[in-house]
Amino acid sequence: MRPNPFLSTRSLCGGHEEDHLTEFWAAALDSCPTFREGYARFLLAAHAARRGWGAVHIESVATQVDFRGNVPDLVLGLAAAGGRSFRVAVEHKIFAKESRSGRSQEVDEEGVAGQLLRYLAVPEIDGVAFVRVWPQALDPRVLDHEKYIRPAEALHFLWWHFYPVLEACAAECPAVRWLKEGFARDGLTPPLGTVPPLHVPGDDERERENRREFAKLMELAAVRAAEAGWRTNFDQHGAELYLRRHPSSWAQRVLFSGIGQPRAGARRQTGLRVWVTPRKGEEEGALERLRPAVAAGLFRSPPELHRHPNGTVEFWVALSELLAGAEEAEAIRARFSSLAEAVLGCLR
Repeated sequence: MRPNPFLSTRSLCGGHEEDHLTEFWAAALDSCPTFREGYARFLLAAHAARRGWGAVHIESVATQVDFRGNVPDLVLGLAAAGGRSFRVAVEHKIFAKESRSGRSQEVDEEGVAGQLLRYLAVPEIDGVAFVRVWPQALDPRVLDHEKYIRPAEALHFLWWHFYPVLEACAAECPAVRWLKEGFARDGLTPPLGTVPPLHVPGDDERERENRREFAKLMELAAVRAAEAGWRTNFDQHGAELYLRRHPSSWAQRVLFSGIGQPRAGARRQTGLRVWVTPRKGEEEGALERLRPAVAAGLFRSPPELHRHPNGTVEFWVALSELLAGAEEAEAIRARFSSLAEAVLGCLR
């Protein structure tokens, strides 16, 4: 196998994986014009059109630029028609706690929001993009800011979004190939067109990989929840999506789990289990409030709702039922998103 400095030096970075990735990313942009053009087109084209910049290309790449104490990971110098120039800051987050451990801690959303808002307030910065491993809810002040670069169908960029650009250019430049191989090893690749087994007895690594793949398929569901005002985070290596801290919903928390079993039957089956826990005092009527979600036309046979003694309402649906006819990744993602929207619509 050909040497890969990106992978071979990662263990030496002493906990600074984000800086390590950023430096290799900058080197790839500097050394491969095709990658630079593809990256600029994917990251910037829609935002540049919205801002009236026209076609832009990356003229310079710098890391750790200090704007009076504000130091984004990557700063792109852009050139546009008419001699105009712009600067875009890109903040990188990788391997957050919820992607490394089975039980996650909630993401420090306030800290991230403060960081991004500070970058957005820097006069010399004309655009700010945010990239991380998992979807994260973001402060509306960030999302609504004219400088914020938001991708289609997402609140922010995810690392796997860039894999097709890496793949298209890997043969032309060693630095791009190194990144592509690293992304493939870490599972930062586009979602599969099937739901892999989420229980793999005797193979913990394969089980973790499969659960990370499941999280990619649940990404749009997480985005819809965040847009509706919920704070989202993945758990159990991506097999579970938690919703919390909605400012006005009657529900206290919601869980979508790919590893929950049906209430009857001892063997594990592939399905999705949904729990909705009401706020104190809202337990009465919670089951009836959720009934429209299971009658939303997503199922041939609507699943049965069950209420626990503590007021939590749950239902379980086999994936063969929920995903019938969905044979590609985007169709599966859309089906999970539709279920999430049906549930969210009952929680207002």
